[in-house]
Amino acid sequence: MRKLAIAAMIGVLLVCGAGVPVFAAAEHVLVFGHVQPTDHPYHLMAEKFKQELEALSGGRVQVEIHPGGSLGNERDLVEGLKLGTVDVSTITSALTATFVREFGVFSLPFLFESFEQMYKVMDSPVGDEFAAHLEREGLVKLGFNSGGARSMYASKPVNSLEDLQKMKIRTMEDPVYVETWNNLGALATPLPWGDVYTALDTGMVDGAEGAMISYKSMGFYDPAPYITVINYIFSWHNFMMSKTALEKLPEDLQAMVLTAGKRAQDYQRALVVEEEKSLLDVLEKEHGCTVIYPKDLAVWREKAMPVYEKRAAELGGMELIERIQKAGQ
Repeated sequence: MRKLAIAAMIGVLLVCGAGVPVFAAAEHVLVFGHVQPTDHPYHLMAEKFKQELEALSGGRVQVEIHPGGSLGNERDLVEGLKLGTVDVSTITSALTATFVREFGVFSLPFLFESFEQMYKVMDSPVGDEFAAHLEREGLVKLGFNSGGARSMYASKPVNSLEDLQKMKIRTMEDPVYVETWNNLGALATPLPWGDVYTALDTGMVDGAEGAMISYKSMGFYDPAPYITVINYIFSWHNFMMSKTALEKLPEDLQAMVLTAGKRAQDYQRALVVEEEKSLLDVLEKEHGCTVIYPKDLAVWREKAMPVYEKRAAELGGMELIERIQKAGQ
């Protein structure tokens, strides 16, 4: 009998991994899709969300992460959230705006001056209003995050606004982005994220605007090694879940999802700020990039400003823009 008991105990240890807890089969599986590679802060946030939620739920919820656009581009992912074929994603505010129009305001150039200012707005009553706009469209905020500060990169140096004239610059598929770059004198060329590397590599575009974190993750420094730092947008991203998918879960698991989302949000925000501190230095020293700080940045700002006057009414009005700016002070 004693030998049988010992044998049974050994069997349990082998199955359980000698002290490593083994959860029962998951009751629910959440599909988390995003468009970035696995070294990007969004993927690291997805892993943090998975870790937190699976631990909080004792394995009752499992999170499957699908990176690198394997489930489609951002537009596909938002449609999936609304249809229920994707449960969780993180999406730029510019693309979100094609489904939730209010988010278009965050495409305005030079709206924020720092991550800290943007995070204040995200965590303010203004941020609560935008969370409600998401919910109206069947999307639940798990967190508000940042994709980094957006500048431009190109196959040739852009030292001043004069150098930019008539260059084909890839932008996001957002009318405010397109208009901003046309105001600056470029030929704005909207393209989906998954097409950017090929467009740069083949010369279809001369450069692109975007966050430096994503530039590094995607290896854009090979076809476009010249970076012009303008930080014209601090990129607001929406870490969100399908409302339908959330409401399918029992109430206790819904609460755990929201808790895990908040923890993953805070983790990712800190990660972005920390990575941005050394990013340009790494790009110069490890990837041979040339980093340019244009001396005429005030002129860039001036040329971009007409988009406020033209677009303010459709983006919520100057009163909203001023409330956003005040909330960040």
